[in-house]
Amino acid sequence: MTFVQVEFLAFFAVVFALYWGVRARLAQNVLLVVASAVFYGWVHPAWLILMYVAALLDYGAGLAMARWPDRKKLVLTVSIAANLGLLGYYKYWDFFIESAGAALTALGVENSLTPLGILLPAGISFYTFQSMAYSFDVYRGELKPRKNLLDYLLAVSLFCHLVAGPVQRASNLLQQAETDRKFDWEQLRSGFALAMWGAFKKVCIADSISPYTDKIFSVDAPSTSMVVAGTVAFALQILTDFSGYTDIARGTARMIGFDLMENFRHPYLATNPSDFWNRWHISFSTWIRDYVYIPFGGSRGGFWFSTRNTFAAMVLSGIWHGASWNFALWGAYHGALLTGYRLVVPRIPKGLRGMPGARYVAIAIMFGFTCFGWFLFRELEIARMFALLTQDPFAATPEQTLTAAVVMGMTLVLSLPLFLGLAVEKWVLPTVEASRWYLPMQTAAWASFGLAIFTFVRMSANDFIYFQF
Repeated sequence: MTFVQVEFLAFFAVVFALYWGVRARLAQNVLLVVASAVFYGWVHPAWLILMYVAALLDYGAGLAMARWPDRKKLVLTVSIAANLGLLGYYKYWDFFIESAGAALTALGVENSLTPLGILLPAGISFYTFQSMAYSFDVYRGELKPRKNLLDYLLAVSLFCHLVAGPVQRASNLLQQAETDRKFDWEQLRSGFALAMWGAFKKVCIADSISPYTDKIFSVDAPSTSMVVAGTVAFALQILTDFSGYTDIARGTARMIGFDLMENFRHPYLATNPSDFWNRWHISFSTWIRDYVYIPFGGSRGGFWFSTRNTFAAMVLSGIWHGASWNFALWGAYHGALLTGYRLVVPRIPKGLRGMPGARYVAIAIMFGFTCFGWFLFRELEIARMFALLTQDPFAATPEQTLTAAVVMGMTLVLSLPLFLGLAVEKWVLPTVEASRWYLPMQTAAWASFGLAIFTFVRMSANDFIYFQF
């Protein structure tokens, strides 16, 4: 079940009514655990087994660390190995087989290695990382192991964030699961507004540009101008698709009394790679920072040591996104960007960096680097990727040039709601939020979103991009 299906509207309406119809926290938590199981197992009920195995594994690890504190490191190692083993089998086993077969073939060795055709469970990367974070926090002494299994399962499986994040910290959701929640009109209003904005971004922007990006990246020999236009369009698509999901998740969670962490903060306004990762997929980037980069040594130990840690963290984050070499390349590229900026920016004269308009130049440059990264992310075939990068950039037929211009124009038009939303957030809301105009403006905005979603929605609407991760 996805957030933009009619079934989800009916599902959430029933859950919302029943949830606020009971007052006892125990009853509410039972209802949410059952509802989350229905949501996740809607199409593939067997996937529930994997989710509960991962959850129970780390729940048991927490209790074991409390009982045998002198063996905490062993318990954590077993927990990590089991989680990564589960993730590795379902997400990467076929990839390893294909890669091994291709390598042997390249060496002239005959082989019969055949992928098993393993079906990737939706959201497995999200709930395994979130569950592992609980074990890490208990091991570090930052979190006391929980004995209440119901509260723990609710924190792991809450349907709002289960399939594509945000990757919540165990301490955050556990505390909310263990706290009484009361109906609040302000939470309902703000949550509904956030969910509507997210649905608008997904249905009206991401799903509208998606057919064009898919077509360009499936053409046998697209011109460089087409690739550039398709890549910029994909930058818009992945932002509105993923941030749209996050806004729906945070909005629906807020309507039932839960607060999920912010996951996007205008990432294309970043001025450098570090700033970008402080704005893009924040829940995941901070997870990598806290559980990979810093434990590896972080920025301690000098330039080469921190560079090694940066590349390790970024390549891992790339591989996390998918079982394909282009994702590893994308991660390494961002590692190189972080390292390059660390070397170059301090050597730029302060006078030049402080010139009027320097920030906008920095944003434009970083957006260009980001888009090149999205090209590496979107093009799955390495050989085709290098062919497109090395072709004559000025060779294009009139039809190809026209196609590129149309796609770029559509991207610009579909980007306008984002610019408008940013303007409303920064300048309009602070002015009218306390005035009598706020309620009618809000009602008009909701009506406009609803009409647009109803107009643009398609029965064949694409799944959220991050479902595959």
